[in-house]
Amino acid sequence: MDMNTMLQLLLSSDALGQVSRQAGVSENDAAEVLKDVLPVLLKGMQGQASNESTQQGFLQALADHSKQDTSNVSKFLGNVDTEDGGKIVKHLLGAEEEAVAARAKKKSGIDAKKIIKIMAIVAPLLMSQMGKSAKESKKTEAGSIGAADVLDIVGGLTDGLDMKDVLKIAKMFAK
Repeated sequence: MDMNTMLQLLLSSDALGQVSRQAGVSENDAAEVLKDVLPVLLKGMQGQASNESTQQGFLQALADHSKQDTSNVSKFLGNVDTEDGGKIVKHLLGAEEEAVAARAKKKSGIDAKKIIKIMAIVAPLLMSQMGKSAKESKKTEAGSIGAADVLDIVGGLTDGLDMKDVLKIAKMFAK
């Protein structure tokens, strides 16, 4: 899965509608926030997978989330556990969570608490999709998710990330 696919998944009108309703913002505002926070959340995943002290727990969380049914993204987001999502965001961003929200607020004008809620809404979906992608690439003999799998996938998602492309995709789906 590449960045364009991930963005298309999140910015589809049904998924974006769910995110906007739950966060209490317009779809355009939700799209603006997503384009700012998605790359940061993915970088947080990369950090978790590459840090020896967090790696095992993160890989187990990916394996657990990969079992979730995300075939209907809108339905998944409509029933998402935002408490779990908040925990995921805290693990991915740590002390940077507030700073990320503040930067996104500065760009979008949206309340930082709503930005944090948007991150909590999409984080379980990201974990599920990342876990599924890592399982599909199964480089480990036992078929379990390995750090190299995750780093390859996240690296592929963030490699060559151009915010102009993100903006173009966001505008395409915000119509």
